[in-house]
Amino acid sequence: MEVKYVNLKVEKGGYSPSSGQRRRSTSSRRRGSYRGYQNHRWNRKKHHYGLVLLIILLVVLAGVTLWNVFTPRIDPVESVKFVKASQDSISLKWSTVKDAEGYNIYTKTAGDQDFKKAASVKKTSEYTVKKLKALTDYTLAVSSFRKNGDSIVESDKKTLDAYTITATPVITECKSDKESEVTLSWKAVPGAVKYQVQYVKNSKDFKKAETKSFNPSKAPKATLSGLDKSGFYSLRVRATAYREPDYVNSEFSVSSTVYIEENFTLRNEIDPNKPMVALTFDDGPGYNKASKHILNTLEKYGAKATFFMVGKNAADHPGNLKRKVRLGMELGNHTYSHAHYGSNVTFSDINKASQAIFDACGQYPTAFRSPGGMTTGSIKSNCKKLNMPIYYWSVDTRDWASRDADSIYNLTINNVSDGDIILMHEIYDATADAVKRLVPKLIKKGYQLVTCRELMYAKNGKAPTPGVEYVTADQEKNS
Repeated sequence: MEVKYVNLKVEKGGYSPSSGQRRRSTSSRRRGSYRGYQNHRWNRKKHHYGLVLLIILLVVLAGVTLWNVFTPRIDPVESVKFVKASQDSISLKWSTVKDAEGYNIYTKTAGDQDFKKAASVKKTSEYTVKKLKALTDYTLAVSSFRKNGDSIVESDKKTLDAYTITATPVITECKSDKESEVTLSWKAVPGAVKYQVQYVKNSKDFKKAETKSFNPSKAPKATLSGLDKSGFYSLRVRATAYREPDYVNSEFSVSSTVYIEENFTLRNEIDPNKPMVALTFDDGPGYNKASKHILNTLEKYGAKATFFMVGKNAADHPGNLKRKVRLGMELGNHTYSHAHYGSNVTFSDINKASQAIFDACGQYPTAFRSPGGMTTGSIKSNCKKLNMPIYYWSVDTRDWASRDADSIYNLTINNVSDGDIILMHEIYDATADAVKRLVPKLIKKGYQLVTCRELMYAKNGKAPTPGVEYVTADQEKNS
């Protein structure tokens, strides 16, 4: 075998016979290996860092998911809307929240740092916040809540800005001392820049009412002149205050009714110099025939009387009331249901009865008697507002106790005197039987049988004073 020898010229860097390329030196190879190693380590670090970041991200996402799953929460109310406002309340409503068991309502004024809870409600999405200050800005808030074991989960609050309106005036007096004139008085409202008085004749429907404005410098009192004679007027008042940038009206007050005073003249047959008494009948109209028989007797002898009626009974017997009006009887108020006595008698008890009587016959009562004769300062004040004098009695027939015609007759005849106010009830048959004998007997004894109003005019020469309680024509009752 022949062996060939090749002369190789070794140069720096070497030579590779297989590739025909130059070979790297040892140092060069070392440097390349080191850089590769470094690159390899960096790549491994980047992979490690990426893996760590991925793990951290997964942990965070898992934590958030677990928080949402295991931490109790509830969605907030999406919207809160204003409904209406009064002088001391604001009504609002809100959107319901799924799974909510109830809602918390909060209030805050401009001077408050934190909200104050006004109420917690369930099964409703409306509420009226009460006991607020008149003409004041409020921020209201609503949150939803539900139970979570022994704890309560509450959402964030949804807020609403609103304000209360001007305070409503309170009528203190409504009277007619002069022909075709009414004087209305009320409590002044702080901040009022004017007042508006509405009035309507023979009705409480203010859709057709006339309106007059009065300056606060002349208020809280207004005089309306040039009104029709011989009629009833209902009046009410409201205040107007300024809240930048608008004027804000209060609600109208509770209406008050007044009989327009005219030049009152006694019936020609009444002689102020002769004895007279006022027969009065309580608790009617009755659901039996007693009232009918009493009216028959009075009509037969041309006698007059005053009937203090229960409002709900009057509403059930309009024909009876219309007959009383035709016969010239005086209509009196004995509260709406006769259910309350003394301090329990409310303005509504009295006012509602007056309206029921008017609705039944088109005429308001001009007199009042307290149930059981239990008159309080509050009753006097309310009757003053409604322009009604109050009548007690000087002779009690005790018909309510005896239910006996002879007892009623004898007690009256043996105790009667000039100027007396005689108490009876129009709901007892025994009283009707006694009246058949009493009326002609009293007339025979020289007594004129008149209404309470006629008795006051005849004996005193002037109208009785609203809110004052009379025992006789010339005696007031101190209570």
